[in-house]
Amino acid sequence: MLLSQWFHQQLQTSTDGFLWAVEQIPQERHYLPPGPDKWSVARIVYHMLCYDQLIGLPTLYQWVGGSCPVVGSPEDDGDIEEINWNNGEGHEVQTMNAEFKRLRAEQLALIQQLPEQAWSEERRAIWGSVTLQWVVTKTYQHTLEHTSEILRSYLWWKIEHNFS
Repeated sequence: MLLSQWFHQQLQTSTDGFLWAVEQIPQERHYLPPGPDKWSVARIVYHMLCYDQLIGLPTLYQWVGGSCPVVGSPEDDGDIEEINWNNGEGHEVQTMNAEFKRLRAEQLALIQQLPEQAWSEERRAIWGSVTLQWVVTKTYQHTLEHTSEILRSYLWWKIEHNFS
């Protein structure tokens, strides 16, 4: 199987899995952190949206002639993201999910247009000199990481909050 096909399939499946995981969390808990130093599901959705908007999609465009995304240091970006999050004010989960899905559809379409040799070509990205395969693997890993976080919240909420 070609890398473009494999990554298309994995990103589509992981996107569907992420959105499905979000749906498992009752609306009344969307903005409640599942524990100390944990993000709420809404905050995770916002983070995923920011990543795809500011890093994931713009970085993919580097392989079709786009420029490297301009971002600050990870510390600065985290602060800016947190400030813009504004405790969830004005950030509806349904709206964020729709925008996340739209951005992923754009990434999926772009992946299918890239020639197979592009996957091994290195570009200077925000992480240093990396291949397209590395970049899309990072997006895939990031999706799985946060899907797992949401599913842990779903599975263990009652136990950790001593509900019967």
